[in-house]
Amino acid sequence: MQIKSSIKDIAKRANVSVSTVSRVLNNSKYVSEDLKRRVLSVVEETGFKPNMVARGLVNKKTSLIGVLIPRISNNFFSKLIEGIEEVLQTYGYNILLSTSYNEIEKELEYLNIFEDRQLDGIIFSVTEFTDQHKNFFGETVVPTVFLGQKVETLKKYPYVTIDNIKAAYEATRYLIKQKHKRIAIMAGPEKDCATGDNRLQGYLEALKEAGLPLYTSWQTRRYHTIDDGYYAASQIMSQSEKPTAIFACSDQQALGAINYLREHGYRVPEDISVMGFDDVDLATVFRPKLTTVKQNPVDMGATAARLLIDQIHGNSLTALENLVPYRLVVRESTKSL
Repeated sequence: MQIKSSIKDIAKRANVSVSTVSRVLNNSKYVSEDLKRRVLSVVEETGFKPNMVARGLVNKKTSLIGVLIPRISNNFFSKLIEGIEEVLQTYGYNILLSTSYNEIEKELEYLNIFEDRQLDGIIFSVTEFTDQHKNFFGETVVPTVFLGQKVETLKKYPYVTIDNIKAAYEATRYLIKQKHKRIAIMAGPEKDCATGDNRLQGYLEALKEAGLPLYTSWQTRRYHTIDDGYYAASQIMSQSEKPTAIFACSDQQALGAINYLREHGYRVPEDISVMGFDDVDLATVFRPKLTTVKQNPVDMGATAARLLIDQIHGNSLTALENLVPYRLVVRESTKSL
């Protein structure tokens, strides 16, 4: 059985002081290249791993950031993580990633774990912000950044998102300009303010402005999966009057809708136009290529990480609201009537 080495063992074998080993491992003070090589050589030989918990107690720093997202299988969230890690790693931080699958109890459990383990910061991708969330973040002192939604009920921490109302309004206006007058929407679930309420609001504002009918039977509220898009399309297309365009508030729902339409004899976009939201990788692989609202999750993640670093370093924040740009990308899934 291999006996674990301690920092004293490393110092003895390298013929240096314990403080020198500590300086090399923590990169805290200058150590000559010769001594550094000797210490690192012994570390490599012994497979020594510093006790991160103990180092955290001494430095009052864990070098860990808790990141909480709804799911990792979604391409949007994987790119979000990419942007977060890209920035945090340059500052010497690693992430502790947790997924809640939109379960409030799981989110609160993970948030309490982040706090108990004295992580240096939290990046929380918000779906539903309940009173329980408000109580937690109202009491915690852990630096935090919210992602994906405005959190106006708690004016303590910054948030990073896009203007979801305006983006959905502009997407719907594009379809109206393409001569579509019967436009359905596949919004996010009721509990998701950004992809649900906000994008639905932008859609309704555009229709009202154009004097177009607001059919509630053409408005669905489901999660952002291909299966949800498929069933939402079946609900919409079961009505006696059919839309000429569907605006899906996520690309996954849009792809599910196209699958349903094809299986039931509709051509996209010849018979019905479909627009998505997010511009995930599949948007350009799927046929027809998807017209969509392009977000930049890498930029969103990087922005959130920089805001968190500013808090950790004690820098003052210029604003709580941080809006990331978006743009409409027109491809093959929509056409003018």
